Amino acid sequence: MRAPFVILAVLCAAVLFTGLARTGFLDAREARDAEVGRELAAARELLTPLFGAEPLFEKPVVAYAPDAVIRVLARRPEFASRLFRAIVAVLLIVVTGSVAALYFGPRSGWCATGVLVTSFALPHAARVDGTQLLATLFAWLGCAGLADALFVAHGGRAMRLVLAYAALGFALITGGLLPAVWPLGAVALYLALARRQALWRRLQPLAGLAIMAGIAAPWYGAMIERYGREFLVHAPFFPYAIEPRGPVFAGPVVLLSFLVIGLFPWSTLLPGAILHAATWWRHGSPAPALERAQESREENAAHFFIACLVASLAPVLFYPTPPLTAVLPAAPAVALLCSRLLSHAYEDDERVAAPIGRAVAMLALVGSTTSVLLVMAANALRDAAPELRLLAAVLFVTSWVPLLTNLARRRRLAAMLIALPVAVCAPIVNLRLLPGIESYLSTRLVARAMARTAPPLAPLLLVEPAPATLRLYGEYNLVVVPPTAAAFAAGRSTDGHSYLAFRPGRERDVARAAAMPLEILMRTPSLVLARE
Repeated sequence: MRAPFVILAVLCAAVLFTGLARTGFLDAREARDAEVGRELAAARELLTPLFGAEPLFEKPVVAYAPDAVIRVLARRPEFASRLFRAIVAVLLIVVTGSVAALYFGPRSGWCATGVLVTSFALPHAARVDGTQLLATLFAWLGCAGLADALFVAHGGRAMRLVLAYAALGFALITGGLLPAVWPLGAVALYLALARRQALWRRLQPLAGLAIMAGIAAPWYGAMIERYGREFLVHAPFFPYAIEPRGPVFAGPVVLLSFLVIGLFPWSTLLPGAILHAATWWRHGSPAPALERAQESREENAAHFFIACLVASLAPVLFYPTPPLTAVLPAAPAVALLCSRLLSHAYEDDERVAAPIGRAVAMLALVGSTTSVLLVMAANALRDAAPELRLLAAVLFVTSWVPLLTNLARRRRLAAMLIALPVAVCAPIVNLRLLPGIESYLSTRLVARAMARTAPPLAPLLLVEPAPATLRLYGEYNLVVVPPTAAAFAAGRSTDGHSYLAFRPGRERDVARAAAMPLEILMRTPSLVLARE
């Protein structure tokens, strides 16, 4: 028991807790959440999320509460915010492992935790999308309670259901409607396909919906009363309601690509794990009735987790241009399905040799292709070229190790080594790559250069909307203006200079519009700071 715990602790430390303070907030959602939290704390606003002092209908206000509290209490908000998200990720790992242990045995529980912590979507969400992490944790707490009511025949079902629906209610006020209702969709899908609709009585769905509505109604009702249609148009698409709309036909393509990338490297084992869910593993027992009952419960639970996988992926089809973290709710389902196969590999690896062989071969192919793409990216991102080449080399090696191990007929070890790409590459990304590419993902350096150079509260003129990090790290007035000489002249500060910020691709247009030559104060890949 001690060895699995130590391995899990090392994996969590390497994947989730390395490099928490190596960079500032990044513009990929993380900085926007932090800025909204800062504005909520400054305005003492408890109802409406604010960004640039304007209402932001992206997700419920509770989703920003951790960042607002951290902004008030923490001296190092970047570290504290990421530490909180890493702890939430660990809680999700614990919930997933507990569910696997309950239905498939203790060994499956440990396997499930290892699969989840080394799935790319989890460390990625822990860095940039705390809302999806919280919503996924609450949704899977609800899922676990519903599965318990369906498959476990001991007392206390009413209390378990109350807790399950309460968790879904918290998912509703944290992530929104889609993250909260997909567990109910999973139950509906499973009961329909299994032709066991009578089990709905066990779940008391109407009472459960009333509990969820009671938790969420105060905030949603107040927002509807305050903003009306403008809020209602966005609410169904929380927590990604302000993203631009993509083409409808792209939804299935996005879903499939997110499944492969977000759940890498275990997406290579997922097809075999789904097929294995229908495998009756034990036979020839001296206690056949007991064995059949246990095997039947395992199979039913595995089928339910397949329904959870499908239902948790369905919201991706409805989100407007979802980010990669939208696939996170599917990661625990993948971990649960893979854990059963991995556990059975310890009992008889020959019976699962085929799915393991296909998985490690696909891993080598995908890892090699990704390594080539990283080398190509290094040629374009010269500031981070050494880090990208290091990551490419390590990814290439770790993607081939499971295949070579399997060729040596060490199938159990090969299956476990599928975790290597994320387990080894995540610390490299956290400690080396992210600091190397911070200037591509954040304008913190520009904000600090503006604070050093310009008078206090000087206007900073922008020809495009400001990135979130420029708001977060600066104490100045951001003004969006057209690229004209008159607009630049009207925005002069008390020292007689006009301070301008623009993307590198707009530098020629801004220089042409300026009345006098521009002095470049700071040039980064994401933003240029100049004064006239």
